[in-house]
Amino acid sequence: MTDMSEMARKTVSAEALIDTVRHLCSLGEKVSGSTEEKKACDHLVNKLRSYGYEPKVHVFESYISYPRSAGLTVHGEDDYELESVGVAFGLSTPPEGFTADLVTVGDGNAADYEGKDVVGRIVLISKLPSPNNAVIAAAHGAKGMICMSRGHQRHKMIITPVWGTPEFNDVDKIPRVHVVSVTKPDGERIMEDLKKGPVRATIHADTFEGWREVRLPTAELKGREPLYSLVGAHYCSWFEGSTDNVTGDACTLELARVLKQFDGKLRYGLKFAWWPGHSHGRYSGSTWYADTFFHDLRDNAIVYFNIDSPGVKGATVYVPRHQMAEVSEYNEKMTEEVTGWTTVTSSNAQLALGKRTDKYVSSTRPARAADQSFWGVGLSSMSVYSMLTPEDENRDPNVGGSGGAWWWHSEHETFDKFDPEILVQDTKLYASILTGLSTADVLPFNLSLIAQDYLDAMREYDEVAGDHLPLKQTIAKVEELKGQLDALHAKSASLTSNVATHRANTVFLRIARTLNPVLYQDRGDFEHDPALAARALPSLTPALKLPQLSPDSDAHRFTVVGLKRRLNRVEHHVEEARRLVEEALAA
Repeated sequence: MTDMSEMARKTVSAEALIDTVRHLCSLGEKVSGSTEEKKACDHLVNKLRSYGYEPKVHVFESYISYPRSAGLTVHGEDDYELESVGVAFGLSTPPEGFTADLVTVGDGNAADYEGKDVVGRIVLISKLPSPNNAVIAAAHGAKGMICMSRGHQRHKMIITPVWGTPEFNDVDKIPRVHVVSVTKPDGERIMEDLKKGPVRATIHADTFEGWREVRLPTAELKGREPLYSLVGAHYCSWFEGSTDNVTGDACTLELARVLKQFDGKLRYGLKFAWWPGHSHGRYSGSTWYADTFFHDLRDNAIVYFNIDSPGVKGATVYVPRHQMAEVSEYNEKMTEEVTGWTTVTSSNAQLALGKRTDKYVSSTRPARAADQSFWGVGLSSMSVYSMLTPEDENRDPNVGGSGGAWWWHSEHETFDKFDPEILVQDTKLYASILTGLSTADVLPFNLSLIAQDYLDAMREYDEVAGDHLPLKQTIAKVEELKGQLDALHAKSASLTSNVATHRANTVFLRIARTLNPVLYQDRGDFEHDPALAARALPSLTPALKLPQLSPDSDAHRFTVVGLKRRLNRVEHHVEEARRLVEEALAA
């Protein structure tokens, strides 16, 4: 690591981090477009000015939602009320509430509905509200959902699958169901009543859904050359949101302060952004930024570094997450050097903490979460999460943030749930990673690993549908590309002059921009896929259903036609990347 990286780590201040966390927690729930959000924005901006920045606050309208009130009454042998919380984009009920029969549907997956009539009814789901189970419930005709946690906490969530502010008729894809979230003991009480006979329930929900003016504060530390890394953290929250994501906001602010000492010394710059609309608009803040600055991001951004839920009390394992292949080696190397955790430890922890739906693709690759709004841009993304071990008493496998702790998105997520020492360590790690990117001669990318992700994804498709599609032809082209990318990196490793390394780095970024969109996105480069589980090369997902269809059926034939067109898209991106590599090698 460089002297600059060591200087950055030594400059991280526990006191500054604690002060920011304390202040932002004191504001309470920071709903996008609220007075509390403005106060948080003003605090960040004032701090940035005191550090010597000229921050810019982007103000725009965003389509958001949040629950104003929620209530639940159960009608069994006896009537009783249960405390509950609402969810963003849950459908408001009439003033008298919505009353219907209750039906249990397990985890709320499609298979859990087999043989059950839920039309017009309320379903009881043993998991947290999510876009996935809400879409499934609505598709089966349910009008209400009661979802439960794994403990004594109630989680505020968001159920829209539409990524960012909807376009055209996307708003029609939001599942229109009344939803409340309850504790596990309360959910189990309802289940016991259902064993005794029919149970009805009344849901009361008052949910705001509409346009709000939101604020997106940013700051820039310029480098000597136009390229830069984008660092982002959402600053909206449910409840106090101490570990999701007040600690992330404090960390990003401290990184801006620490790295300002290198003003004029960095080869490549840094842009810092605090996203609104993460919790209340399904990543609408980062989506707006991607849409608004698409061309600048495509031309000049090196990576998107997402910071979410650092500094959690008890989070002793470091897990590379949402890291694209080309930056994964660098991300894991830096994590090991700064924290002492090996990549093996991190990999094992990641497998224990959650896995992608792909059979062979690395579980550390980005998922449809965490403000990953830049896939259409093709921007390389990376992050490292300090997390609780799977054995920790506070670990909840249903939880996505707060290092995996049960208090996530609940009233219990208060100031006492973060650890200043861990937050300092996380900030030091991120400072080293970003300093390395900003001072690199040759960017620490390994583009051949993108090709390997293509191969890993296509391996599963070929195993399932290779008899129906010319997948081996595409695989051969990707294997050839992988060899060319290895040659490109071997040639670039010895470059030293600014002109030569800048030219190589520009080629690296253009290749990543070419390969990443189709690897992670089904829709076009300028659109956003829904916030639902997806796999690598998602446009080929229908191939997995081919063996279940009769070869003589229209459905099989239509699917083959569509998949051949999508294979053409994949091959087009591969061929474009090959041309870029060949031109670079020739030069």
